[in-house]
Amino acid sequence: MTTTALSPSDRPQVIDDWFLLPAPAPAARTRLFCFPHAGGDATAFAPLARELAPETEVWGLRLPGRGARLREPLPADFDQLVHLVVGALLSHTHPGVTFGLYGQSFGALLAYEVARALPPGHRPRFLVPASAHAPQRWAEELPEELDAATLLAATDPDGIIEQSAELKALTLAVTGADLALCRSYRHRPGTLPPEVRLHAVVGAADPLVGGQDLAAWAAVTESGVETMVIEGGHLLAVPTAPGPVDLLRAVAGEAAVAPVAHTAPIAAADTDQVLDVDLDLSDTTFWEGPDVAARIDALRAAAPVRRTTVAGDGPIWSVLSYQHAAQVLGEAENFSSLGGSLLGTSPDGSVPAGSGKMMAFCDPPVHRTIRTPLTPFFNARNTASYAPRLTQLAEQAVRSGLEQGEVNFVDVIAPVPLAVMCDLLDIPMADREKVVALSDRAFLGTTAEARRAGHQELIRYLFTHTITHRARPAEDLVSVLATHRMDGSLLPIEDVVLNLDNILVGGVQTVRHTAAMGMLALLRNPRQLQALWEGEIEPVDAVDELLRWTSSGLHVLRTAARDVTLGGAEIRAGEKVVVWTWAANHDPAQFERPEELLLDRTRGRHLGLGWGPHFCLGAALAKAELAAIFRALRDQVRSIELIGTPRHNKSIINFGLDELPVRLVAR
Repeated sequence: MTTTALSPSDRPQVIDDWFLLPAPAPAARTRLFCFPHAGGDATAFAPLARELAPETEVWGLRLPGRGARLREPLPADFDQLVHLVVGALLSHTHPGVTFGLYGQSFGALLAYEVARALPPGHRPRFLVPASAHAPQRWAEELPEELDAATLLAATDPDGIIEQSAELKALTLAVTGADLALCRSYRHRPGTLPPEVRLHAVVGAADPLVGGQDLAAWAAVTESGVETMVIEGGHLLAVPTAPGPVDLLRAVAGEAAVAPVAHTAPIAAADTDQVLDVDLDLSDTTFWEGPDVAARIDALRAAAPVRRTTVAGDGPIWSVLSYQHAAQVLGEAENFSSLGGSLLGTSPDGSVPAGSGKMMAFCDPPVHRTIRTPLTPFFNARNTASYAPRLTQLAEQAVRSGLEQGEVNFVDVIAPVPLAVMCDLLDIPMADREKVVALSDRAFLGTTAEARRAGHQELIRYLFTHTITHRARPAEDLVSVLATHRMDGSLLPIEDVVLNLDNILVGGVQTVRHTAAMGMLALLRNPRQLQALWEGEIEPVDAVDELLRWTSSGLHVLRTAARDVTLGGAEIRAGEKVVVWTWAANHDPAQFERPEELLLDRTRGRHLGLGWGPHFCLGAALAKAELAAIFRALRDQVRSIELIGTPRHNKSIINFGLDELPVRLVAR
């Protein structure tokens, strides 16, 4: 794929397949990216482009599934489309470019979500939604009975499309696909970045949206909204009319000369006085949206260590920068694990049951004493010797998926890490289905109570399993831990069971959700998927970037062991400090272009498997499993297509997907 060079030619130009420049204006002071309506195409903006040139250059968005991209499938869910459009915009919206977004109807909703998702340095100066209800009202204002034919009648009042049966059939098909995409949209609370000015417009004769409806847009901006009703119907910019030229000319001209607005950061000396009572980062919907990077960047820029609140745990210190996250994870003397390593462990502030007993709930030197006898089971030599088994498991899982064709990808790859952990813990085949169900309940329960109940059942099973291995020890991991001595005495059975529980659940869930979230990331970044599938990048070399990007272990909890200053915040002994791994792994101070999935990334060590004394015991094995899974997919699967809306789980411990509906086609 090549990029057409810009030139002063008056002829239309296509850029990166994604954009049509109907009237190129390389000397323009402002770019206007225009998003078409449902069933629409970038060519509708040709009259608008000619009216706004040469001061403003119009870039019409060329969506898949229509026009010259008719053979390319439209994404199956709205979030995926947002990700694709954001990726296409990044190289054309650097800080030296003044630009805005204009969208009509469906295109207005898409432009709004793109404006939220674009990272700092790539954000528009203005957004002009036309002929559209506000995002928070979109679902309720989209009637169930609205179909492609009804919408076509509203967007083609002159009956031009009706004159051609072939054109009508094609337009109905595209419009229907866009409507299905609209129905997959889920609004997530939040506002536009403060530097984005909002102007909403509608036609006086619009049969679907009225002038009174535009006021609702005020709820998605902190800077207010200017509304306008002009002459026209549901669509304003069409092939026969330029649309709201005066409004767009004025807004673009103002943006070209106005200074860039910056959000004033909170002074470091004041950060310990700020409590974001309305910001609960344990709400998984915060992390699901395509705008999460932009929201985290804004929070991090204002205060990299900030006081927030968590339902059930109360006030905590949230760490959002890589530098401070690595400091918290690396300094066990200042940030202790004895108070638990995960939110929800002890909501009443009491010492958790596993404190001082589980590796995850221990500080050095006790932590090291428990960990040392287990290290050989996870080292590079043992992992290499296990490689044939990993290949067998991965290939078997992929073959099973191919036999079904349309599958939930999460279910396809789930057997691999489960089998690995069950092999490692010497769990009988007859018990394995039960063990994975208990594992899911223990870590994927939607409430702390549900997770504790799941753990209790899992621990009861592991208790019996441990007693059996202590009575008849062999050379497996369970036997080694069950017969391990500290200070001359055997580890209590309770301690052995708690550690086995942690190893089993962590080993199963980390790989499972990284693989599923990694595949979704690849589907939303088709160029990276193509590079992996065509062998430009080997799976073993791509794993670390997938771990960084997904950061399925969403957070790590520590407790301040003493009064300490972190990122300008004065933290008191006993206060909870939470490293938000995803935020640290997307910090531009550590990673160049962190908002992009780059499988050949070599610079920057991620925190996806931890840092410091508690660096993941099974890191080498987890990477080997992921590499085996993606190698088996590459070798056996010719194409993989998203065929439905991905559904995230509600766990902040192993954040991932419950459903990733895909179609697998064999080579």
